[in-house]
This record gives sequence, C-alpha cells and structure tokens, in this order.
Amino acid sequence: MEIIPVIDVLGGKVVHARGGVRSQYPLLQSVLTSHCEPLKVINDVLGWQPFSTIYVADLDAILQQQHNIELYKSLAKDFPRVTFLLDAGIDSKESWQHFLDYPNIKPVIGSETLVDIGWLADSGIQQKSILSLDFQHGQFLGDQQLLQQPEVWAENIIAMNIDHIGSHSGPDFELLASLQRQAINSQIIAAGGVRSEQDLIDLELQGVGRVLIASALHDGRITKRSVDKV
Repeated sequence: MEIIPVIDVLGGKVVHARGGVRSQYPLLQSVLTSHCEPLKVINDVLGWQPFSTIYVADLDAILQQQHNIELYKSLAKDFPRVTFLLDAGIDSKESWQHFLDYPNIKPVIGSETLVDIGWLADSGIQQKSILSLDFQHGQFLGDQQLLQQPEVWAENIIAMNIDHIGSHSGPDFELLASLQRQAINSQIIAAGGVRSEQDLIDLELQGVGRVLIASALHDGRITKRSVDKV
C-alpha cells in the first residue's frame, strides 16, 4: 500500500480540506508541521517520512483558473526526486500541455473541470496523466459519457468522493468497488475518508494499492508506524 500525502493550497497557503465548501477551508493545523506555506509544509512532511509521491490540489486553479505557476516551478526545482500529482483545474488538452515542461509533475485531470473528453483516448495522455473521477452528494461531477467509457480512462484513476474528505466517515468502499468493476486497464487510487490503520488494511483487502490521505496524517491518527507497516 502506497500512502500519498495531500497538500491543498488556497490563496497561497495550505488549508485543511473538509467536505465540499472549498472556499471556506481553514488554514492547516498539523502535528507534522507548524507552517502553512506549501514548500515548508512539504519539506516538513518529507522530513517525517520520505514519501515518493505527493498530491497537490491548487484550489485557486480549480475554482477560479488562477494558476500558481511559481509554486509549480518550485515543486519541480526544490523536490526533483518527488513525483507530484498536481490537480490545477485542467479543462482541455491545451491546459494539460502546460504541465509537460515539469519532469516530476503528473497532471491530474479532474472530471469536475473537464470540458471535452475526446482527447483522453490518446494512449500517451493516459500514461502521462492521472484521471480523477469526482463525486459529490451521490452525483458524478462531469460529463456522464466519461463515466460510461472506461476505455478512455488513464492508467491511474482517483476515486474522489468530495463528501468523504475530512469527514472521518471512512473510505467510500461502495464507490471503489463500482469503479473497480468498470476499470479495464486502470489502477484505482482511493481518496477521502481514511481514518485509521484499519481503513488502510481494508482498502488493501479490496485490492486498492494507493491512497490519498490528508486529515488522518495531519491530526496523527495515521502514525509513522502505520505508514511504515503498510
């Protein structure tokens, strides 16, 4: 099981994601760091555990198409050995191409911001990207055709239930099982709701090999022992 820490950035600061009201997320409070500046938080998280992959959500880009280019450049320059899964509100192939200059950044294509799905069928795009299938209030966020065409999904997809983020409600195992049945050539990354080491065990038993975690790391419910164990 690979644990992928999540860094949510809003207004240039790291915030604590809780449910779907993203513009109201409070500043991060964490047992891993005393900072809210993205680069300092990442540095402290890596000092706690040398993760090879980190997920970064640029909420300003997702919500308002305000991209933090300087942050992206710093991720590539300051942490060259870390692979960053970056969700920055990609809505088209043109906006996706802007991230190809960063060798250690894999762009996340979120269904909620995606306008046209036709270009996803390209095998090169499927290899170089992460596709996030986003759900909220029991509804799929995005073009329903995308949900019905697993042949255009990327090699790695995120099962993202926004309602479970920061909710302490546990992973959405039903959603994960549904997407696993649909996935043809895609590996699933779980996102949202992990509370404990037992949740990690249950995810692994369901065949999930990678998981995004924020709250349970920052409040200490997932310990270093848990990370090392899985």
